[in-house]
Amino acid sequence: MKRHNATAACLVGLMALAAAAARADFDPEAWRTFRDIKVAEGAAGDHARVALDKQVWDRAAGPGLQDLRLLRGEADDIGYAVHVPTKPQIHIEEREARVLNVAKRGKKASELTLDLGSEPPVTNRVKIETPAENFRCPVTVEGSDDAKTWKTLRSDGAIFAFTGDVAKRFKTVRKRFTKVSFPDARMRYLRVVVGAPAGAEPIDLTGATVFQETTAETGDLPLLVERTVASRTAIMHEAETWYRLDLWAKHLPVSKIRIETTDENFSRPVRIDVGNKSKMPKHAGSGVVFRYRTKRYNEERLEIEFGETFGRYVHVRIHSGDDPPLAITRIVVYGRPRYVFFPFASGRRYRLFYGNPAARAPRYDYAKTFAHITRAEAVDARLGGVRHNPRFIATREALPPHPWIVRNQWVLYVVLGVAVIGLVLVAVRSLRRTLVEDGSGGD
Repeated sequence: MKRHNATAACLVGLMALAAAAARADFDPEAWRTFRDIKVAEGAAGDHARVALDKQVWDRAAGPGLQDLRLLRGEADDIGYAVHVPTKPQIHIEEREARVLNVAKRGKKASELTLDLGSEPPVTNRVKIETPAENFRCPVTVEGSDDAKTWKTLRSDGAIFAFTGDVAKRFKTVRKRFTKVSFPDARMRYLRVVVGAPAGAEPIDLTGATVFQETTAETGDLPLLVERTVASRTAIMHEAETWYRLDLWAKHLPVSKIRIETTDENFSRPVRIDVGNKSKMPKHAGSGVVFRYRTKRYNEERLEIEFGETFGRYVHVRIHSGDDPPLAITRIVVYGRPRYVFFPFASGRRYRLFYGNPAARAPRYDYAKTFAHITRAEAVDARLGGVRHNPRFIATREALPPHPWIVRNQWVLYVVLGVAVIGLVLVAVRSLRRTLVEDGSGGD
């Protein structure tokens, strides 16, 4: 009998451990903040999604969002997946082209003619090769089927190169802009006419490369969202203007800025630094903003993209050199949004908890299921107001990470299966022994 009791107790203990392992580490007394997740009345679907706002980022444990927990009802901690929209894939394919002619039109321009063959492919971009430095030139692209009658594909393009000590100090990666785009064309001959820089001789051309660039279609979710700039301060520092932008939320993901100005005909190197503290932010990216508008060309690039960085403060340094500072009207900051997808059933209450720096990143089976759902059909939800968790106790921390045996649940279930089989065998042997003893006593 004692053997039976011990085996049964072991089995019960294993089952309890398995149940505990199946639950996440959510402890309602260790999470500071929660938000109700609201959906439109009558909304129906198997999945829902909600966009995270800056209040979540500001109070979450960090950029990894490891402390997000989603409750259904009062205590059902359910799985979710954080989705980050990705940039559409840009496919760039180089096209074969033979240089037919390189010449100069007196002191006005240089020109280059390309032959794409008897069966020309579709092209929409040309990269001009030149050894010249520190130039700004207008560009015209023309196309022809017979090299006699030419059609203008673009008349207001521009190329330029920016070099020097300023580029090195600003860690500017792209300091040569020699690509010109034009509408899709399928013509055998392309002619590129590069106007002379103001007050200088035409630059030398050594060749050109032709491309076709296509962009894959995107989904219905925005790839970037504008980050609200709560305040902007500017100071002059030698030949630079330093702007400090306060986004009023920690950990916000940012990956792009756009300069808005009324000025024309300029090119300025820009450096971007990002951090959660107003002082000593980390270098995030660099680039060159420019705008060229004359009767001969119209080209601008006022946006700088950089690797995703997280922080509340964005510092933008614009170098002016000996020119007056740009008349900046606005600096726009963009970042990639985050969406939480989760299994949904109408009529149930859903809440998002966060604000526990000691929480570990959860692992849910739903994250694997999410890869196979139709995201566009998810019910659109929104977050309610920020609410303090009344059950929060400041001294409580997240449960410690589960031991190895709990993290590797398959081992636990194998042991549980073996224990069940063992219990059955013990029971069968005991039953046989009882029957034998009863038979012996009867004689």
